[in-house]
Amino acid sequence: MKKFKILIVDDDINMIRDVVHILIKNPEYEIMSTGNGKSACEIATAEMVDLIIMDWQMPIMNGIEATIHLKQDQSTEDIPIIITSGIMVDSAHLNDALISGAVDYLRKPFDEIELCARVTNMLKLSKAYFEIQQQKRELENQLAQKLISIQQLNELKLSTLKQLLIIKEQVLKSKNQQIDEALIKMESQLYSKVYQINWNDFESHFDFVHHAFLKKIQNEFGSFTPNELRLCAFIKLAMSNKEISTITYTSPDSVNTARKRLKKKLGLLPHQSLQLFIQNM
Repeated sequence: MKKFKILIVDDDINMIRDVVHILIKNPEYEIMSTGNGKSACEIATAEMVDLIIMDWQMPIMNGIEATIHLKQDQSTEDIPIIITSGIMVDSAHLNDALISGAVDYLRKPFDEIELCARVTNMLKLSKAYFEIQQQKRELENQLAQKLISIQQLNELKLSTLKQLLIIKEQVLKSKNQQIDEALIKMESQLYSKVYQINWNDFESHFDFVHHAFLKKIQNEFGSFTPNELRLCAFIKLAMSNKEISTITYTSPDSVNTARKRLKKKLGLLPHQSLQLFIQNM
């Protein structure tokens, strides 16, 4: 059975001993400890802990500084942190702890039952969040596969069109009107199929993975055309101009021009990254 890794961070060795004594009773917990925020960040990164219980006032790096540092690191930003303090105990301090990125706050000395309850709740929430993120990644992979399929299908259609044009040139030399008319009809049908993508199906899948993303863009920045919204979706999926051009049957230069128009519509400055802006929404 996989154990939950809990990191206790406190410069008071007696406090660490007391917390460890309480939590070690649970066989599902693997307890680690350290005496300052700097080493806590190093351990959290190396061990990928499930929960951190961190004192506010410590040498080298205090609990708030360590929390801010951990939340700025993509590899540790999702680790829940409970800040503890026997000095910073009023509502303003609680607010500061939450603003820094902590998910809970415990005043010292804390009750054994309260400590166990808070830890249990945080680990349950953390586990549920991890499972949701895992499902989201799986859905994103499915969406990426769907886009790859569309790309491959479009490439096949275009390849078929090129072959058809070669055959058409040869048939024209034979001056067979019936075959010529049949080829023109086939050519027309193929062109129409190249453009025929079920965008409603794509947008439904995209919205399920990135909930309300497209609606948020419209609410914050005004009306967008369907093509502009699709471009936003493609950028959110980190697709290149070449990949987008294959999906939309346009040239990479046209996609680049569309990206510039979108950047201007979003009110971004020349030095600001459109990719980064959309990824962070």
